[in-house]
Amino acid sequence: MTSLLLALALTAAPDAGVTPAPFTWDVPGLLEVVPVGQKMERSGLPLKMYLAHSSWELDRLLLHYTARFAEAGYFIPARMGRLPGLKLPRLVALDDTHMISFLVYGWPEKDGTTTLVLGAADLGHRKPASANGLPVFPGASSVTTFDVELATALSFRAEATEAEVIDFYRSVLPSGGWVEREPGTFIRAERAVRVLAKKQGRSLSVVLLEQHDDGPVERPAATR
Repeated sequence: MTSLLLALALTAAPDAGVTPAPFTWDVPGLLEVVPVGQKMERSGLPLKMYLAHSSWELDRLLLHYTARFAEAGYFIPARMGRLPGLKLPRLVALDDTHMISFLVYGWPEKDGTTTLVLGAADLGHRKPASANGLPVFPGASSVTTFDVELATALSFRAEATEAEVIDFYRSVLPSGGWVEREPGTFIRAERAVRVLAKKQGRSLSVVLLEQHDDGPVERPAATR
């Protein structure tokens, strides 16, 4: 098959006052890449998906993208499991600044190469929905809810500190049966709500992730 040499670029979120280079897939050992459909949507979410063929082994590729996402500062769940019904390993990451969800999965071919599916969902351009029962911080703005591969999420901006936001949820979530396991993480039955916050200028960008509880999450240490 003929290599198409397509650019796989998605704009990633900068820290305040910083202009980063665009996030690119840059598939190692690339043999071929093709786009999957045009103007794709799922549940109102704009999607970009690509099918890539690489000379690298699957495990090596997943480790590569785990390192790339961690270096970019994206949220990566500690345990992701496999794709429902397919039993394929997957990697999921969330750019919680620009609200872009990334998905990587693949399978080995008989000749030792790997086929990869690379996807990105533009969460910021989905029509806002209800808060799905999660309380919204008082005075919050830009409130949006959405479904991603790893969770149902509620996002908003607040003129508050991270400690103030966590204190609010610490005071209201127990009435719904949620118990705080560690700071900012609340569990109920086999579900967990995690409060993720990042300072952006004068406001705080907050994402609440409700997902299956796989135990305490350890975020990757920043690479220096």
